Amino acid sequence: MLEEKLKGAILLFEDWHSKKYIGSSRIRGHWLIKNWDKVPPYNSTLESFVQGQKYDFVIFQKTYWLDFVKKFEGIKILDFCDVDWLDTVPVIEIIDNCDAVTTSTEALRDEIKKFTDKPVVCIPDRQDLEFHNLKKKHEGRAKMVVWFGYSHNSKVLDKTILFLKKYNLKLKVISDNRPPYMKADKNVKYDWGNPGFDFNKEVLEGDMVLMPENTRARGRFKSNNKTLTAWCLGMPVATTPDELVKFLDPEERKKEAELRLKEVKEKWSVELSVKDFKNLIEQLKNDKRRR
Repeated sequence: MLEEKLKGAILLFEDWHSKKYIGSSRIRGHWLIKNWDKVPPYNSTLESFVQGQKYDFVIFQKTYWLDFVKKFEGIKILDFCDVDWLDTVPVIEIIDNCDAVTTSTEALRDEIKKFTDKPVVCIPDRQDLEFHNLKKKHEGRAKMVVWFGYSHNSKVLDKTILFLKKYNLKLKVISDNRPPYMKADKNVKYDWGNPGFDFNKEVLEGDMVLMPENTRARGRFKSNNKTLTAWCLGMPVATTPDELVKFLDPEERKKEAELRLKEVKEKWSVELSVKDFKNLIEQLKNDKRRR
């Protein structure tokens, strides 16, 4: 007799907080749902959480619904991509009532392991190659660099401005524009709800992506998802002055783009994340049966 498929859901950060177009929910939610049925084993389904539906497992993507976590009798996985316990979220009590924790980085995994004996598994941010479906054609000396992210993080660009001027490079910033980065040559606002906004094309207007090292205390917990996004689009990522100078040359940009796109396809496909989650769910299901 065939075993019935497990019915699962992800409670997304963007749904829990009534927000739209949140990057972590796209990467660690929507892309998992989209690719779930492509990856064996085919013994479960996954959808966005719907209140009142019955589920065998729920992944709480950066959401902390303690009352429901306590009552829900199925498999419960708490998914972290930030150090939210520093913001007075009662994460320890929620973890105590979950079966496992997943994290976007090894640094987060190692930190969470300090206050729980539950399984803590790093499932990195990975990419949907169909989403980033355009590729840069590199021609001529670089003229423009692109940075994208939340505007409150754009201060990291301050230390690069004089260097960009030295090499006659324009700076384009794609952000929520609250406020715009005043030292940029061009500011573009994220507008995911507008059919006329094409993030891929906006990034590809530049010749490389500028991603200075995040030296803030929380920086070491951040994933490399912006770097991976750039690589998917065939865009080299400059994190140091030496790399920026190197990628002025179109041949160097081409070589880097080819190398990194190959790496993304082999190591950073979201289908690998689907496999990781399915393996964890299977392990937790077997653990429950043995109890």
